[in-house]
Amino acid sequence: MPPEYIDIAYAVGIGVLVGLERQHRDVTREPDHAEDSPIGVRTFALLGLLGWLAQYLAAELPWLPLGILGLVGVLIVSQHIRYRPSESTGITTEISALFTLVLGMLVSQDRLLAATLAILATVLLISKPWVSTVVGKLRRVELTGTLQLLIAVAIVIPLLPTEAADPWDALPPRAIGLFVVLIAGLSYVGYFLSRILGKQRGVGATGIVGGITSSTAVTATMAQTVAKDPDMRGAAQLAVFLANAMLFGRVLVITAVVSAETAFQILPPMGAMAIVMLAASVPRLPALGGTGRGETEGPEMANPFALLPALKWGFVLSVVLLVSAIAAETAGSEAVVIVAAISGLVDVDPVAIAVSRQAAAGDVAVSLAAVAITVGVVANFVVKGSIAVIGGGRAFGTRIILYFALASVVGIGVAFIV
Repeated sequence: MPPEYIDIAYAVGIGVLVGLERQHRDVTREPDHAEDSPIGVRTFALLGLLGWLAQYLAAELPWLPLGILGLVGVLIVSQHIRYRPSESTGITTEISALFTLVLGMLVSQDRLLAATLAILATVLLISKPWVSTVVGKLRRVELTGTLQLLIAVAIVIPLLPTEAADPWDALPPRAIGLFVVLIAGLSYVGYFLSRILGKQRGVGATGIVGGITSSTAVTATMAQTVAKDPDMRGAAQLAVFLANAMLFGRVLVITAVVSAETAFQILPPMGAMAIVMLAASVPRLPALGGTGRGETEGPEMANPFALLPALKWGFVLSVVLLVSAIAAETAGSEAVVIVAAISGLVDVDPVAIAVSRQAAAGDVAVSLAAVAITVGVVANFVVKGSIAVIGGGRAFGTRIILYFALASVVGIGVAFIV
């Protein structure tokens, strides 16, 4: 078959694809006036074919594509003025028609690209109801947070220097900035999951969604819930166990970004501790059917892109990196475990990032890095266990401490064996 025939099929097919969506929209919106639609499937198919023909003849008539584009543009504008003089509608159909003409021209150059763009355009056109629904529910702070995330990823991070300027070569600005954005990005994901699932639809969702952002915050919030309503003790314990099970997945993701080898090494201890937390959740599942006077809510997230808290962890990360580098230089690489234990009392994420970076740079052995990260998680358990007992009482906190201790023994044992 001549290649021109294949091009014609692509050009007509692109027009039919986009035209079907546009005419179907008019049919469903105004069934009684569907026949009056000025631009339908046949018109779109002809526009795709006309675009291909103009480009096909461009070798002998180089002015033809631009002339056809201008002529079709004038015709579409006149049709818009004639058929929609009093409607407050947009010009999506008219833009789609011109886009189809250009795609028809593109077929001669790159069929696959033209077809891909046509499919993408059709998806965008079909998504109007969903987009309208989502935009109507968006808050101003969510748009601002999304813009902040895009600015940080696309502009700020690339501008940061890649090389460290400190004497220990421990604080590369771009790496630290990247991990600040990573932590803030996890909060961003957790925020929208919380919006979608709802913070009051069950403590299971609260634990899972809250664990993406901060298992410590979930533990503190559930302790406060139990203090107000003791009947929520079982459900609140379930939320804490699920949130801490999510913690191990978060640590694995963060570690994998820095050092895939270290992430693979800590997979067994993190997986073992996650299994303990999930096992602890099973006996508490019937508590979901109970009723309590209070409402179980996850940690409050006022801004989807919480940059200031992430900057705080970035500062902690910088301190951990610096102390780890100095300790490794003066006391040997084994001191990393001690630093991880102390730093884990504050937060696990900076420990995972700092130790993984040292392992990726070859400053510490991967096996030692896995042990250090595990010790950091265990140290963090100490803090959360204390919060559970102090905030929620002995009846609430004792069981949590018991499973935290079991997970710690299992995790450290697996880390040393592996």
